[in-house]
Amino acid sequence: MRLTVRTLLAWIDGVLDADDQKDLGEKVAASGVALRLVERANSAVVHPGLSAPAPEGRGLADDPGTAAEFLDNVLRGEQLQAFERVCIESDMHLAEVAACHRLLAEIMANPALVEPLDAGQRRTLLAAVARHVAVDGQPAGTKARSAVSERLRPPTPPAAPKRAVHTAAPVVSGPPGRPSRRAPLAAWMAAAAALGLLLMLGGFFVWSITRGASRRGPKSTEIAAAPAVSESSPDKPTPQPAARAEPVAVAEPPVEQAPVATAIPEQSSPPAPAAVAAPAEQPVEQPAVVAAASPPSPPPVEDRRVPNGDALAIVAQPMPATAPADRLAAAPPENAPPADAPAIAAAVGNAGLLLHLVAGEKGPRWRPLAAGAALADRENLLAPPWCHPALTINGVTIRLGPDTRAVLTRDPDGTPRLEVVFGRAVVGGEAADAKLGVTAGGLCGVLSGVMRQPAGIEVVLARDPGGEEAAAEPRARATIFAGAAEKVWRQTGVDGAAAEPLAGIPAELLVAPRATLAWDGRDPAAGVVGPPPVDPAWLRATVANDRTARAAAEALAASLAKDPDGEIEAPLRNLTADRRAENRMIAAATLALLGDYDQLVTLLCDESPRGMLNETQWTTLEKMTVPLALARGENAAAKLGEALHARGPAGKGDLLARLARGFTDDELAAGDDALLVGALEDGSLAVRRYAIRRLIEIVQPDARHRMEYRADRSSGSRKDGSGWWKAQLESGRIRREPPPAESAPSAASPPAERDDE
Repeated sequence: MRLTVRTLLAWIDGVLDADDQKDLGEKVAASGVALRLVERANSAVVHPGLSAPAPEGRGLADDPGTAAEFLDNVLRGEQLQAFERVCIESDMHLAEVAACHRLLAEIMANPALVEPLDAGQRRTLLAAVARHVAVDGQPAGTKARSAVSERLRPPTPPAAPKRAVHTAAPVVSGPPGRPSRRAPLAAWMAAAAALGLLLMLGGFFVWSITRGASRRGPKSTEIAAAPAVSESSPDKPTPQPAARAEPVAVAEPPVEQAPVATAIPEQSSPPAPAAVAAPAEQPVEQPAVVAAASPPSPPPVEDRRVPNGDALAIVAQPMPATAPADRLAAAPPENAPPADAPAIAAAVGNAGLLLHLVAGEKGPRWRPLAAGAALADRENLLAPPWCHPALTINGVTIRLGPDTRAVLTRDPDGTPRLEVVFGRAVVGGEAADAKLGVTAGGLCGVLSGVMRQPAGIEVVLARDPGGEEAAAEPRARATIFAGAAEKVWRQTGVDGAAAEPLAGIPAELLVAPRATLAWDGRDPAAGVVGPPPVDPAWLRATVANDRTARAAAEALAASLAKDPDGEIEAPLRNLTADRRAENRMIAAATLALLGDYDQLVTLLCDESPRGMLNETQWTTLEKMTVPLALARGENAAAKLGEALHARGPAGKGDLLARLARGFTDDELAAGDDALLVGALEDGSLAVRRYAIRRLIEIVQPDARHRMEYRADRSSGSRKDGSGWWKAQLESGRIRREPPPAESAPSAASPPAERDDE
């Protein structure tokens, strides 16, 4: 039985037969992810402050009908995995399905709970309701004084007793201790209504369970089918105590409570023996010996596809499940991989739009990558902002991060190779022999080892501030993160052939858990094996954490899906006029990745009430587009400059271009510090926003003075903030602090965390 959210709930509530209960208990004991999910489900159900989805909610996550179909095991296959991932990501949705499943399990175990009440039980229920809603200061058993009648009764004004008696007469019929004549009727009507609702709810539960059981075969392992198994035994199966206690003995490092998306990439079995993890300080000269010391290869992994009714396998894969992808339109069939080579598959799920470059009559064009066929031998791939597309090849899953350009090829021996031009990728695989060729800047080699725990690849294109568009030479910094388990790195050439290894990195080595391999374009012939740092957040996350970003990615995918074979530029430009700011942002940022900066500059400089971005939106959009455009090379920087002149405020193109590039220390000393402070009172909002951002980057003031000036405020409201910056200018403080000698950029310094997501 597969360990999914539904089967895990069945195990928690003990509705499986004895064999399945024991088998699932062993899987739970072997999975740290499942153990934490059990703890979260149990605590979420009783959490007093946790809200619930709105009854009128819409969409896959919030529609109550989705949860009902999920519990009834009739949710369509294409929605089942997505809804289980929602439950893993959200305590609110997890609590909803866990509580409803627990209620169903109790009803199945004791059908008498939904049987009609007799007269005595009704009287007991009504008495309990009366005691529960009794008003403070009155006898708890007084049926005549229900909470509703007491709260509706108007108070008696002390100044006019006669008038008050006349006003209160309809609801007060006697002394305080004597039962009234209206309250019993209201109490009985309320109790009857509550009883009717309870009976309807119970009938609905029984009907839904019966319908679900009739749709499945007698051997179904899903939750809704479990009653058919348990009814064959007079005793309801209960979780084995040993199965629940056994996970305590599993040797796992302490893991803090992580977002749901981090639970998926974890391993599905107990950690490998310590003999495999050689200490980082001991040089590994023969990785083959390490491989020989590994435990024997496990039996073939079962089919990881998710059929209807089985949903998301919690312990199955370290990446989002994937589906087949498209082939290059220009590639003839004879250029496809050999028939015996494993097919490449790509997935565009959970806000995961993926573009690839295809040949056309007017030259290569970008198109959405659709499911259906194998990829060509060489694929140019582009992940738009806020998208996390995934693809699989030879048992290796590759998840591209937002704003990532990559090239997928094969080495002569058939090993897939991923070249990250810029951006990020997370790679992993379930098979013991999974391996992937990697090209990231000057790091070229083959990555293998314990691939169940994913590794991360990052290539950052950087540009020193100041100068003209082409004056500063862009440079790349590349880092490979080993992740939570050791990896084997063997250096090769860009095509997988033997090559001269980088200085500082052995030709073949065992990379310790969470260690890094770093390369810097300033010293292209050398690399550095870094100490184990804290894994970056993007290595753990599988999807965009922000719901707004996910919605924008879905809107982008829907816009391009209307004409998948047509030009994508036209629908992207149409989307830049959308009423939702996040949709305009993702469309303009995607066009910028394609080399079209007109819509980006228009959106950054828009000051109309309908189109103007707020401060957070403007900063987010600028960070994830302009620095990359300036660092991609001379052509991209020149196109951005042209767009600033053509689409920016009249006469402000040169100033905006200088503000976008930044300033060197020499330029600040030559008078550009006064230019920055003066720009705080410029008539253009985009100029003011750029000016305050550059000043904060240079001076690094405290939090109070960071927030004192807001570019989008009125001139009078900006006066105090501008005055403080003028005082800094007069004191000669618009300067950068000199960095310590040891912190100078080098190949040993891994690239800083990008904040554009």
